[in-house]
Amino acid sequence: MILWNAELTKRLACSDKEKAALPAIVQELLAISDKTRNEGILPLASADLPLADQSKPDRSKIDQSPMLYYGFRLIAEGLSTEALEGILAIYLSTSAYSGFEFLKQCMYVEALLSIAAGDSRELLLRKLVPYCGAEKAYSLLKALDAENNPKAL
Repeated sequence: MILWNAELTKRLACSDKEKAALPAIVQELLAISDKTRNEGILPLASADLPLADQSKPDRSKIDQSPMLYYGFRLIAEGLSTEALEGILAIYLSTSAYSGFEFLKQCMYVEALLSIAAGDSRELLLRKLVPYCGAEKAYSLLKALDAENNPKAL
């Protein structure tokens, strides 16, 4: 879990149009999480795999993001979740990112920490949707609940 302070929170500010892209990022991160659950962490952390292999969209996403690639390498090295969180928190706080790009990086860190902890897909989703804003988070979680328990509606 990212420990927030006022300076980090200010750096998250972005437009509603940019925020509209966040659910797609949540879906991408869920797909990456599913892939690690099914195939393990090594295929996503190996440096000898071809970069941006279009036949492997999850791998391409990782190669496009230094944060994701670095995070998966750290996870593959067997760092504790506490050490991983400390390193990624330093990465965030010292980065020059702001606005939408910073928000995206925060989501990547949240996903990496969740994957390293072995969290379920549903827990990862619940950790990521608040980044989309309260209304969008509510609608995404409601859709998830309907999908998992159609008789409850």
